[in-house]
Amino acid sequence: MRVLILTAKTGGGHIRTAQALEEVIKQRDENSVVMTVDGLEYANHYVNKMVVDGYKFSAMKIPKVYGIIYRASNTDTSINKFMQKANYHLSKKIVPLLADFRPDVIVSTHPFMSIIASRLREKGITNVPLISIVTDFCSHASYINPCVNQYIVSSVQMVDELESLGVDRNIIHPVGIPIMPVFFEKDEKRDEHVSQLGFDPELKTVLIMAGSFGVTDILKIYQNINEIELDFQIIVITGKNEKLFDAFNSILSCNENYRVGEAQPNFDYEKEPSRKEIKFNVTKKTKLIYFTDEVEKYMHISDLIITKPGGLTVTESLASCLPMALFKGIPGQETDNTEYLCNNNLAISIKKSNAAEVVYQLLKYPDRLLSMKESCERLNNKDSAYRVCEIIENSVNSMTEPIILPSEDDVSDDAMAGEEREFYTEFSEVVDELSEYEDHFDDLEESEWYSYFEEKIHSFKDKMKRKFKQLTNQD
Repeated sequence: MRVLILTAKTGGGHIRTAQALEEVIKQRDENSVVMTVDGLEYANHYVNKMVVDGYKFSAMKIPKVYGIIYRASNTDTSINKFMQKANYHLSKKIVPLLADFRPDVIVSTHPFMSIIASRLREKGITNVPLISIVTDFCSHASYINPCVNQYIVSSVQMVDELESLGVDRNIIHPVGIPIMPVFFEKDEKRDEHVSQLGFDPELKTVLIMAGSFGVTDILKIYQNINEIELDFQIIVITGKNEKLFDAFNSILSCNENYRVGEAQPNFDYEKEPSRKEIKFNVTKKTKLIYFTDEVEKYMHISDLIITKPGGLTVTESLASCLPMALFKGIPGQETDNTEYLCNNNLAISIKKSNAAEVVYQLLKYPDRLLSMKESCERLNNKDSAYRVCEIIENSVNSMTEPIILPSEDDVSDDAMAGEEREFYTEFSEVVDELSEYEDHFDDLEESEWYSYFEEKIHSFKDKMKRKFKQLTNQD
């Protein structure tokens, strides 16, 4: 079986889902050939840079604007149509990949990849089965495309949601988002592993996964929970956020008695000249980690995780039966994730202002923590990756028609490097311009946001449409 997994880097969850699925497919059948491809990067470097940089900038710097675009693209608006059309234009860029790899099935872990692959099937360029994995706990119209054969979703609730968007419920499978099976494994030597880490097995452990947080926000939460008059210990994983790691490292350097383990890694980080050092007294033993590929190890020894509500981190926490305190979700899919998780007793929402009180209540009176842990165990979709593999295999085996794939003769070279650079430059200018409007939303009701922003969106859409046509040689 030859499996092509298409993904994209707007958030780490899409990539990690693809990696987990590739690993499990190879475990199940060593004869299977799996190729995981960043589809946007393959299709066009500058469009990928535009999308990834635009996502990071809007989600972190202008989240209200991002939320408006997210909501608008979930309905039948010009924004949604533009997004669909833009990805349609990119679909032909994937044709050489199909001609070269010749897959038996395509799996998408990103909505844009679902749009692109669906378009190729719609045009008759290929007829291999297309499976779309929704990597959040809420539905979105961008995942819904006419030529998708099977949908993988996180929960039974999403079956009704996708059906309301026009999807046949018989092709929706609530088997869970695929993650590495190691997250489901119980740590039978937890106390030993906690001791090896330098912690006390008798104390509660709070895990903070903070790579995508703002520095000030997460330091304030850390400071607040240090003031709790209970004895517990903290693990902080900053991911590849050098600024955040450096800020934590500076604080712990002034509180060495509470640092657990060495200060790793040893890189030179150039502080921003205007950045003020944040100093306060640490009262809890803290293990600081920059980046790790053993997240499951730290989840299995923890009693509570403070994190953002990204789809994959949430799924990994569920698999580890780890209750969640969710902070500052990006408007859109992350706030929707928070609502679902809190409504199902899997998580609790916190703010900087109440983080200490919430964590105190959970650690001091652990019945709620135990209840959340039991809810996680009930809803964590054990063996999700293996069940997705079965759906993939069944899709391939049920093919009764001859497989259609493009030949090398169908592949043309229409690279337009100069146009691509110009396109990316114009997009960057538009994003910078949009960032100026973020502050205006503080004075508006939510219902007024879209009407205020609509003119800017239409101007943006028209400019991008012209550039996409040039970029992809569309008439």
